[in-house]
Amino acid sequence: MINSGLLEILLLAQHKADVKLGWHSKRVACYARELAKELGQSADFQKRIFLSGLVHDIGFLKLDVDFSQISRDMTLHTDADLIHRHVTEGVHLLSKIIADPEVLDVVKHHHEKFNGEGYPDGLKGDEISLAARILAVADLYDAMMIGEMFGEERSIPEDITHHLTAESSGTELDPALVTVFLGILQRNPVFYLPIKNNELNLYKLVYLVPGKLESGDLCDQYGAILVKQGAELTQHKLDSIRSTYPGQKIIYAPAESQS
Repeated sequence: MINSGLLEILLLAQHKADVKLGWHSKRVACYARELAKELGQSADFQKRIFLSGLVHDIGFLKLDVDFSQISRDMTLHTDADLIHRHVTEGVHLLSKIIADPEVLDVVKHHHEKFNGEGYPDGLKGDEISLAARILAVADLYDAMMIGEMFGEERSIPEDITHHLTAESSGTELDPALVTVFLGILQRNPVFYLPIKNNELNLYKLVYLVPGKLESGDLCDQYGAILVKQGAELTQHKLDSIRSTYPGQKIIYAPAESQS
């Protein structure tokens, strides 16, 4: 699909252009792959959608806009045409180095809406590829969880769950995929950032369970420690983390793993 050297260049360019954009894309890739896995999709499908997630917003590199300053009002109203261009610009950039039509399709159509009111082609329902519908779920969830990406307050998972169910399901998003994704969220997913054999600084999605936290410190999206490595995680603590702490949660590999 794309060699590792070119992918590294793309991810570095994306990260240098806007750090939040770079990390957003890596998280979206994880969520999309996990949703594809839950749906029983093949390993090849999972690989493609993970790559699609990593590069889905690459078109912002061609636009004279600061991704971190984009508000949801901008995407809906005043500068909508400019923002909408990022999908076609992304396809234009990627088509020079990626020949896989399925990846290009996801990049182009991840902002189509299930009710047909999305862009760029106004596709509706099953007219939108499954991969693009999956990525739309992952993309919206992460954008809302981070909050500041759109200049808004951070959100807690319970709030986002309500939004996905009451407002996005059947309008923006495929309702069947929302149902499966909500099942994933019930298992307390967090990101793990390994050090070894991870030159591209890609996340892995892991699930918190009661017991001792062995893999590293659990932190909020700014790096503040919520649970230290070695601490006991009770179900009560897991529920509290889910309902109290906004934004995405990350486990950083312990220092001894860096040697």
